[in-house]
Amino acid sequence: MKRCAAWALVAALALPGLALAQPRDPAEVEAELAELRSQIESIAAQLAEQRETEQAEQAALAGIERELAGLARTLRETETALTRVRGEIQDLQDEAGSLQSAIETQRERLADQLQAAYRLGSQSRLRTLLNAEDPNRISRQLAMHGYLGRARAELVDALVDNERELARVLTTTRERELELEQLGERQRAALAAQQDAREARERALADLARRIRSDEAQLAERRAAAAELQDLLERLSSVLADIPPELAARPFGDLRGALPMPLDGPVRAAYADRRNADSAWLGWLIEAETGDEVRAVAYGRVAYADWLRGYGMMLILDHGDGWMTLYGHNQALLADVGDWVEPGQAVALAGASGGEGATGLYFQLRHQGEPVDPAGWLDR
Repeated sequence: MKRCAAWALVAALALPGLALAQPRDPAEVEAELAELRSQIESIAAQLAEQRETEQAEQAALAGIERELAGLARTLRETETALTRVRGEIQDLQDEAGSLQSAIETQRERLADQLQAAYRLGSQSRLRTLLNAEDPNRISRQLAMHGYLGRARAELVDALVDNERELARVLTTTRERELELEQLGERQRAALAAQQDAREARERALADLARRIRSDEAQLAERRAAAAELQDLLERLSSVLADIPPELAARPFGDLRGALPMPLDGPVRAAYADRRNADSAWLGWLIEAETGDEVRAVAYGRVAYADWLRGYGMMLILDHGDGWMTLYGHNQALLADVGDWVEPGQAVALAGASGGEGATGLYFQLRHQGEPVDPAGWLDR
């Protein structure tokens, strides 16, 4: 992920001066953006320097889990596209069947019209006028000629239109079938790459486990991960502004006790539960199946969407007024930095990234950078 561009996008969206309701001088806005971009680039450079000093095992795990996250997202998008295209093909086939039935019916009606005209006696209107003596008979025959002529013309026009539409539908069907085949190939390639990446991840986890085999090493690793997260949150808070007023959303602070669960599953570890003698959980670890949808608990903007030491594929939402929600250990992230999300919107897929042994979502609630017990906020 190119963080500079991503951070610049967050910064641009965060500037309160860019609200549509308050137009400002473009030169002034550009000057502020330039200054803010400079700050963001400095943060990005510092983070890049920190990543270079990480242990080789962590760096390897980060790269592999990012790859797996991208593949999982690709597979989800491909499956969605496959479902859409299959539905379109079925609709097109139904439409083609209806058109073919209509064309067959029109051809039969046209044949009946031609036979009726033949039975009328293939006499022209002029011959009818010259040979007939009864004025009523003349009128009836002329009316019949006119009716049959108009009916034939209408049938021919309708038949031509339906045959043209059928040709279009058949061409579109072939295009969708080709798209379906290409999507299938994309899916098979992603699945094969996913299997290779999973095997590489197992090797990377084994290497990491050998390095932090002792309890002291594991504790040090957790402390390092927590410090990196705290550092990230402090950096984020320095560049993010509150949600602009044009977004019709209740202030996050008014949602206490009414937030939906980010995932349907039992809480495996709660806030303040002991992890060991020297550390406790600062959020909830919620049990899940791999690929379960992780949902945003409130309106917000994606402030971070990338791998983070100890937390794997991490998504952080900024809800304004210093409130943030964190979603860690995901298999894949479905939203990107700068995206606006709504309550209940799927923003990630549950997984076990970051070195976790079991699938689950690690959920944190933060205010002004400090952890808050989700128990009083989430409606279980």
